[in-house]
Amino acid sequence: MGLQLDLPTVLLLYKTALVAGALSIFHVSRHSCRPQGLRPLSAAYLLLAVGAELAGQGEYQVLPQWLWTHTSLLLGTLGYTLFWASVRTLSGRRRVSLPLLAAVPGGWLALGIATQFPLDNLLRAGAFHLTAALALAAAAHEVWRDRHTEPLPSRGLLAGLLLISASLFALQLFLIATHATSPLGFARAFYAQMFCHFGVALMVSSLSNERAEVRLQKVAQTDTLTGIGNRRWLMSMLPAQLPVGSAIAQLDLDHFKHINDRFGHAAGDRVLRAAAEALGGELRGSDLLARWGGEEFLVYLPDATAEHAAAVAQRLCSAVQNIRLTEAGEGIPVTVSIGMVCVTSGGGNWAEWLGAADQALYDAKHAGRNRVVVAAGRRA
Repeated sequence: MGLQLDLPTVLLLYKTALVAGALSIFHVSRHSCRPQGLRPLSAAYLLLAVGAELAGQGEYQVLPQWLWTHTSLLLGTLGYTLFWASVRTLSGRRRVSLPLLAAVPGGWLALGIATQFPLDNLLRAGAFHLTAALALAAAAHEVWRDRHTEPLPSRGLLAGLLLISASLFALQLFLIATHATSPLGFARAFYAQMFCHFGVALMVSSLSNERAEVRLQKVAQTDTLTGIGNRRWLMSMLPAQLPVGSAIAQLDLDHFKHINDRFGHAAGDRVLRAAAEALGGELRGSDLLARWGGEEFLVYLPDATAEHAAAVAQRLCSAVQNIRLTEAGEGIPVTVSIGMVCVTSGGGNWAEWLGAADQALYDAKHAGRNRVVVAAGRRA
């Protein structure tokens, strides 16, 4: 015996899935590192569920026709408009203003009161399906456009489900416009939408979890004071064998203990942040910069000739020397010593080449600080 897809039964299943989706998204919002958009999305699911409940009651003729037709259309169009606005906020863009959010459902309500078109089942369904198709397509676009800036595994699946849902509403809208639909057709469409909306809620939860994992990983690999990578991050990024044509530099701020003693540790923190910003401003996107510990930084140039690496090191030294900071009206002198080694022959792991850079840094300190010493072609 097959499943009977009569419209009241399907609407019951549909609204049950919507309520379950709303509860799951609300639960995720309570533990999410970026909850923006999640609670409005949960509210959108509930609005759609209430609208489906009113439509179901109308099928059983429990409520007056004028009440459930106008109200279910209002809640349905408001629900999908809020759905789009919530996904937009979830993607990190500006929140939609309340007047704009209310424009679509408010427009349908005003038109409905003026013409009483919601009393006609096909016209009411057409307005609802048009709003849903456009809102879901716009939501899919909002999710997909961030695939490069936030490449998370769930993003493609979420955008795909939203687009499938939009396509189902668009197909049903075409059938309504051509008078080719039927109660069974509506039942099948809402049955398919039930799975789409449940999948959307699942993907939203997955997306939130993936964001949390990325955030935790970033926190674990980021120096909290300067905002650049820490030692753990750099060790994970460096290749086991440094290729020929790369360079590694160890940097140490000069007389940093004296800065802390004379100007205070808060001033020392400002110096570290300013130094990290100055160093980062002289590097390419492919170069690596990390705070190695204390007042030490490490720079890795993956593709640099000996001449280019030496020029970069000189720019780094000058950039730090040009930092202008004051404390209580007194200037804080900031300079850096740099030891650099250029990988000019194969063999040796990064720790061995780092030892050569460390020796070059010692030589720079011994020679008077505020200078670069390049140990080209050396190995520890």
